[in-house]
Amino acid sequence: MSDKPFRTYEELIVKLRDEKKLVIEKEDEARVIGLLKKYSYFSMISGYKALFKQADGTYMPNTRIDDILALYKFDDALRDEFFHAIQIVEKNVKSLLSYSFVARYGDNQAAYLLPASYDEKVGTKNAGKRKTEIRKLVSTLFSIVIPPSDHKYIQHQWDKHGNVPLWVPVKALTLGNVSKMYSLCESSVQSDVAKEFPAVSSEDLVGMLDMLTRVRNVCAHNERLYDFSVIDKRAIPNFPIHAALGIAKSKAGLYKQGKTDLFAALICLKYLLDTDDFARMCANIASALTRLCSETKKIPPNKILSCMGFPMNWLDITK
Repeated sequence: MSDKPFRTYEELIVKLRDEKKLVIEKEDEARVIGLLKKYSYFSMISGYKALFKQADGTYMPNTRIDDILALYKFDDALRDEFFHAIQIVEKNVKSLLSYSFVARYGDNQAAYLLPASYDEKVGTKNAGKRKTEIRKLVSTLFSIVIPPSDHKYIQHQWDKHGNVPLWVPVKALTLGNVSKMYSLCESSVQSDVAKEFPAVSSEDLVGMLDMLTRVRNVCAHNERLYDFSVIDKRAIPNFPIHAALGIAKSKAGLYKQGKTDLFAALICLKYLLDTDDFARMCANIASALTRLCSETKKIPPNKILSCMGFPMNWLDITK
């Protein structure tokens, strides 16, 4: 038998109130059940309970469902902001990459469907891996481009011209596809794209797109975002903003924030969005934080910022 057996909504109420000490008045039970039906126990309670729990597994005194709901809705607002911002970057990179690739190899579809158009880095230790990744990328492009296509604009291009230049199917690629394609392109193509983002090198952009792809996927699948993190090998590069914000370093000399956390993704967006879009995003995040702190007193501002990897002076990133 599972140690997490199925429970009815009424049984979940009893568990939360009697075992976990969440404050639920009798007259509020119907509303709480309505919330569990709307958001699910696993998504709302299991996903957002950690900041309200004590060492013994019970909730902090006087914690209510509305405290957890406030954090849940804050995370929802965070996802909206990051998803929208990453979409802007995605469109920009798709446009730049397709233009640079076609300028280098021509507008015949054979160019991007040919493995030789990508950089295997022959002679390096990663050559075998890159060769496999190139084959997978080309296979993905084939599945999108070769008729019959699920995308009407691609099928139209085939029917009318018999050729599908990269600027057409790039729209159908996921950010993950585009990130991988950019990482596999020749250095000249990479440089042409990266130069459009001041202070960002080709190598930087590879890591930044990988980071944003992971954040984008969390947002798209409605997973918890505020405490997002990646493993150390996926850390973004050091940027001048790390030093400008006075972010502390570990004994090993590594920045403690803005490398593998959600703040790292915000740093990427600082360099890849235009100034107005980035300032608007930061203002909206600040408003969401203010709203969270007004709706629950159980989470001090410094605690939620720490979970996000944001330094206390994070808004200075817009300066």
